[in-house]
Amino acid sequence: MLYFVLSFLPIITLLICLLVIKLSAKRASLAAFLVAAAEFILWIKPGTAGMVITLEKGLAMSLFVGLIAFSAMLLYNLVDISGGFNVINRYLSGVFSDRFVMFLTISWVFSAFLQGIAGYGLPAVISTTILIKAGFPAGKAAAASLLGHSWAISFGSMGSSIYAIDLVTDTPLHQILVSMAGYGSICMICCGIGISFIYGGYRNILSGLRYVLPAGAVMSLSLMIMARFEMVSVIGFVTGLFGTAAMMMTYKITARARTGKFPERKALFSSIFPYILVILFSLGFFLADPGVKLTFSFPGYETMTGQMVEPEKDYVVFNIFKYPFTIILLTTAICVICYLRTGRLKSRDIKTIGKVTYKKIISTEVTLVFLLCTASIMMDGGMTEILSTTIVRWTGSGYSFMAALIGTLGTFITGTNTNSNILFGSLQETAALSLSLSPALMCAVQSIAASVGGTIGPTNTALVAAVAGKSGKETEIYSYTIPVTLAVTLLLGAVNAVFI
Repeated sequence: MLYFVLSFLPIITLLICLLVIKLSAKRASLAAFLVAAAEFILWIKPGTAGMVITLEKGLAMSLFVGLIAFSAMLLYNLVDISGGFNVINRYLSGVFSDRFVMFLTISWVFSAFLQGIAGYGLPAVISTTILIKAGFPAGKAAAASLLGHSWAISFGSMGSSIYAIDLVTDTPLHQILVSMAGYGSICMICCGIGISFIYGGYRNILSGLRYVLPAGAVMSLSLMIMARFEMVSVIGFVTGLFGTAAMMMTYKITARARTGKFPERKALFSSIFPYILVILFSLGFFLADPGVKLTFSFPGYETMTGQMVEPEKDYVVFNIFKYPFTIILLTTAICVICYLRTGRLKSRDIKTIGKVTYKKIISTEVTLVFLLCTASIMMDGGMTEILSTTIVRWTGSGYSFMAALIGTLGTFITGTNTNSNILFGSLQETAALSLSLSPALMCAVQSIAASVGGTIGPTNTALVAAVAGKSGKETEIYSYTIPVTLAVTLLLGAVNAVFI
């Protein structure tokens, strides 16, 4: 019991600092890091060399995520200062006279489409910026974008999360993938309903269903078909694309909406040109697969208490041409040249973009360092393993319900669905086999619940808060996302307990 409490203490510290004391994410993450580091030194006793190795892992992860955060903010400010968001807003206002439908479409299906191509929080960042510039409250826009894209995380990023759970389990991928499509469909509908709630409370859920159910049915069918044929790399991209089309069609039919020709078509193309390039580069480099990589590997070590920390080969991999930072930086460079030539940007604007980007992103970068170093300490210190195995032991036959909570918790701790699957995928499979339950369903609920956990992951929240102008005020975002995330996780657990 004592070890469980000690292992949970960094998470409890983070939650109390964020939600009770209402500290900024930077200060809350510092507090969690200090608690985790103190426990690591006094309890695990890694020694100086071990401590350095563990912190280096955290810094490597911070570099990976931090560069993405920086580039996303840079692109955002480029589009903003060049006037692109004003044009996009005018276009969306012409297409969607109903503000709620616009809010739901951008945060729920369009963000999922983006998630199919590029993950790491970028879809939520793009959706948030579009919604804010369209005049929606920043807190609601950020929360809805985090929730809306979360269901697609397991199927996005060209299938990286699916490949991750396949690597650490022995269950046939086809069985896991089909089960994921089922749980993913439930999660998808719940996210649409959750966004309706974020937008207008309980009274708005009913009006949201007339869009959520038809679009959800189309996307569910897409998931099922593509899972059957194991089209792993494009399952999220295609499903999000069908969902966006279904929302547009449903709106036109139900609202009898008619849209004329947009008078600023050239300006609109120029405004969305950066995002077109992001999509084209992402797809192009994925198909070409240049294979140029920069990897960080770390040696293992033995703590003073006799605990072995295994060596980590290719712990952090920068797949240079597939890496979102590279793609966004290339996009930004091309767009700056084009905008300067066409007069959308002045030379002095480049300096302004740099200054604004630095001012907005510095707090987020510090937060990411503390959070990911905390995650590294918890993983190397065996704290995450203690948490999961204790839950298995305590719950026994009720474990199938708690499995979803472990998946969500894994993403909250490690920051990504992929890491959660790597950390807990094997545990979930082993637990299912020991309890004579379906390992495919257990692995599926692990991955989908881990997707939902992306909604409240501190790293994703910090990224989105930065572009929403809410750095230091993340509690406003959490006030929307935590209740919905908890509800969806519990529902997934209940469904898993019934059908497994």
